[in-house]
Amino acid sequence: MKRGIFAIIVLLCSVMVFYGSANPGQNQPETRHAERGQGLGPDKKMFLMDTHNHLFGRYGSRGGHEELDYEGAASVALTEMNRLGIRKIFIMPPPFSPGHPNRYSVDDFIGTMQKHPDRFAFLGGGGTLNVMIQQAVREGTTKPELKSRFEKEAGDLVSKGSIGFGELTAEHFSLHQDHPYESAPPDHPLFLLLSDLAAHHGVPIDIHMEAIPEDMPLPNISRLGSPQNPKALRANLPAFERLLAYNRNAKIIWAHAGWCNTGRRTPALCAKLLERHPNLYMSFKVRRDSMPETRPFTEEGHQLKPEWLKLVSTYPERFVIGSDQFYASSRANARTGPPGTKGTEQLLALLPPELVHKIGYENVLSIFRVDPI
Repeated sequence: MKRGIFAIIVLLCSVMVFYGSANPGQNQPETRHAERGQGLGPDKKMFLMDTHNHLFGRYGSRGGHEELDYEGAASVALTEMNRLGIRKIFIMPPPFSPGHPNRYSVDDFIGTMQKHPDRFAFLGGGGTLNVMIQQAVREGTTKPELKSRFEKEAGDLVSKGSIGFGELTAEHFSLHQDHPYESAPPDHPLFLLLSDLAAHHGVPIDIHMEAIPEDMPLPNISRLGSPQNPKALRANLPAFERLLAYNRNAKIIWAHAGWCNTGRRTPALCAKLLERHPNLYMSFKVRRDSMPETRPFTEEGHQLKPEWLKLVSTYPERFVIGSDQFYASSRANARTGPPGTKGTEQLLALLPPELVHKIGYENVLSIFRVDPI
């Protein structure tokens, strides 16, 4: 797939919207095949917004002191954004656990975000709110002091310019020995409190949660071989539905549709939840290391599975792009690889242009409080 596929798809969808494109729900969805597009130059306007990404700008100097280079990480991100035709990305800290040695919060990179307001926005809470949730789970109680601090931190994040709370987690597998396993009931008192705060401030919650419909053993796949992962997993979807039903005014984005480590986040499951919960949204992360049964593409990768096309066509207002890229400064000591956007490019090439315009642009404006571009 050639390098400007994001931009060509956006241009195509803009033309179709201008001349009156067909309603995607009028016809039965069919399996779609990838087509190659020609790259566009930097003078073409870019509309695509990617709602879930991370910056790593923390590194150690020769003297052993910790230094920050979020400007360098942002530069890496901007280069990739320009290459792909992405106008704006949303940055958030990952969902850190208590005591994590590389933990950071929005305070570390907010200055960098403010230098590029037309290209970056941010969500906050992965380095603070998520830590408090995990702390309360470990302690087995939610102390009044922690609850008060949690509420204050959420308000402070919004006052600093956060357009949402993220990345939070209810179930996060360890993918290597230094990568923590984190688990919290989705209907934990602090998640319920955050739902009320999100509704009050009019911002969404971005949550990472592996799909576990019922108690089950940990899948026997190599990337989950970390000793930090439990051998048995406890069901979390019933509690997730209680969170969704708790405050219908809270918009909750279930991150990483199309990327699943349990094999249970199927289009059928997603459709059932989207039908029951009008405040549920999902962001697409598409990579080949997802379990095959939950990837949107056929094994060869040239076709979009009919069940995924039907899902997005049935709920076109409920999806956004959240490719989960880790943009690291060249100086950073972070276990991240080069940006892996190939799957997202492929998804946008296979979807009808009018759906690309919805999930890549229009839906972002309705879910987040961001200005049109």
